[in-house]
Amino acid sequence: MSTGYPPYGGGYGRGRGRGGGYGQGRGMGRGMGPGPFPQQVLEPIPPPPPGVLRVAASTDDGNGLNARISFRFARAPFLTIVDLKDGKAVDSRSIQNLLAAGARGVGVAVGQWLVSSGVRLVLAPHLGPNIMMVLSQAGVKVEMVPPGVTIEEALRRLRLVY
Repeated sequence: MSTGYPPYGGGYGRGRGRGGGYGQGRGMGRGMGPGPFPQQVLEPIPPPPPGVLRVAASTDDGNGLNARISFRFARAPFLTIVDLKDGKAVDSRSIQNLLAAGARGVGVAVGQWLVSSGVRLVLAPHLGPNIMMVLSQAGVKVEMVPPGVTIEEALRRLRLVY
């Protein structure tokens, strides 16, 4: 049964698909998309000296050992790195997390940065699946701690600092 009208698109292969016809898709695929999202880069810090355990935590502020652990990990405003030796903190630094505002892939990027910086232990209340995969593949240990606790208190609870 014919209605006398050509099918959608006038019969010339211009259906009402994703892009309204004329071969226009969503702008992704075959190199026609907008490209990868630009992302800030965190410079890796030098690896710790031998016999030093490097610990990382995401924090709400940059107060070193007194910084409070953030509820979110990869998108926290600061990343605090603490070097421990013989039950004492020998170095502590808080770094502004430039990756936090990234559109996508933030967890993987932060995880790779932590691994390249020599971190062997991460303190966090919760980790997403992507950063957990990166850290576990690199052999980085993860300890779950409640948000709002200071890093020093979390290290004492885990008996890493006396």
